Amino acid sequence: MKRRKQIAIWLTIAALAAGMVSGCGKKAGETDPGSEPENSEEAVEAPATAEELLGRAKDTLQAAASIKGNLFMNMVMDYKAQGVEATLECKMEQTIEQMREPEAVHMRGTVDINLAGITVDTETYAVKEDGKYVTYTGSGGQWIKETAGQTGSQGDVTETIDLLLKNPGALTVEPADGEGLYQVGGTITGENLSGIMSTVGTLLEEDTDVYNGLEAKATLVIDRVTGLPTEISMDFTDSYNALMQANREAQGFDEVTIKEFSVSISGYELDTVSEITVPDEVRQSALDMDALETLPDETAEETRDPEEPESRDYTIHQNEKGEYVLGTNWDDNTAGISCPDGFVYDDSSDKTWLRFNRSEHDDVHDLSLTYTLYTIDDNYGEEDLAQSQESSYAYMQTSGDYAEVSFDGVQTITAAGRTVSYTKLSYIYMGTYYTEEYNSWTVLPDGRMIQCTVKEESYEEPCRLIDTGSIFDTAFAALAE
Repeated sequence: MKRRKQIAIWLTIAALAAGMVSGCGKKAGETDPGSEPENSEEAVEAPATAEELLGRAKDTLQAAASIKGNLFMNMVMDYKAQGVEATLECKMEQTIEQMREPEAVHMRGTVDINLAGITVDTETYAVKEDGKYVTYTGSGGQWIKETAGQTGSQGDVTETIDLLLKNPGALTVEPADGEGLYQVGGTITGENLSGIMSTVGTLLEEDTDVYNGLEAKATLVIDRVTGLPTEISMDFTDSYNALMQANREAQGFDEVTIKEFSVSISGYELDTVSEITVPDEVRQSALDMDALETLPDETAEETRDPEEPESRDYTIHQNEKGEYVLGTNWDDNTAGISCPDGFVYDDSSDKTWLRFNRSEHDDVHDLSLTYTLYTIDDNYGEEDLAQSQESSYAYMQTSGDYAEVSFDGVQTITAAGRTVSYTKLSYIYMGTYYTEEYNSWTVLPDGRMIQCTVKEESYEEPCRLIDTGSIFDTAFAALAE
């Protein structure tokens, strides 16, 4: 079954918004020579220019030790995929606060996903620990920890101002509602958007050139006397719509229209945040994604014999018994796997990744068995397999794309005369795709381990093909003795 790429919109915008609210760039009190605005009566009485107002806002934000604001994001998308038409609307409201010294960001609020019919409470901390930027993201009592590139300097509002000034011919200025307020408008185009929009890569191919066609319409309402912005907004609708339509097949859409994609921040407050600290209970309970995402083949790459050839033959083949020969990445360990009853061989398999499929009702229900072989050592063992689905569960709990997410910890049974352990993860993706997945494994007498992922993906219907009373017997009876 063809599935669209994961759309984690709220995480994307969270990263963008953290940048928009920030004033990172220079320490408090530092400005470029000659850039400090003159707040004299003569300067205020002179006609306001876009360059003057933007420079004043930049200096005001850079001089602040802390910044606080209220974020609102709205994304509306009409799409058609696999014969189903729907409208996805994602709204996010967050309070964002950021400190300069020490560098830290805190976001807290809600995300509404109409398609899944859910409202998610979210909270994020981004701090510096041991010289690295680390994020703690929580929802529903579950926290995850990840190493990040930086806290909020990428795409911050001072950088946004600099990018606007690169296109002075597009700048506009006009009085806004309120005494001394002016609205400055402009555009940010092409590769200049890559820093701000790089986190939207989950929606696109991994190619930074795709951003060259994007254009953001930026609007800032600025108090001419204080330099404080009262609102900053960015509208990506038109160019992002064109980009998504140009890439709709790669994203799995038959048709797609972005009707709105905008982010705005208002209610700026300067120097009102005294401290941002990650609570001890968050640090202690957070699931460390960096530790869980270390893949077995990466470990093997680091520990393999340096004289081992860099290139390996990953072509799948059958032995004289008709069994498919499953191998590992860097050694000659192999195991024979027969095609399980009722399944057919998937020709995308290779030596280290062997899959068999079974479909029903015109591919509405797809059931697959995927086998991998591991050599248990100090770097990888049963505990790692037991935790692998737990990291996915933690992420799904924080993402608005998933509903009815459930996870069952390790259970042990006897199947096909073997001791088999498994965990179970189930969810509904984007309100349409039902998934039930078992991560199961058994240890062979010689200490090696066979993993079998049993997964059903069902379109618009609950899963029904997996019979837990027989599926593991079917899967592990296929192992050679």
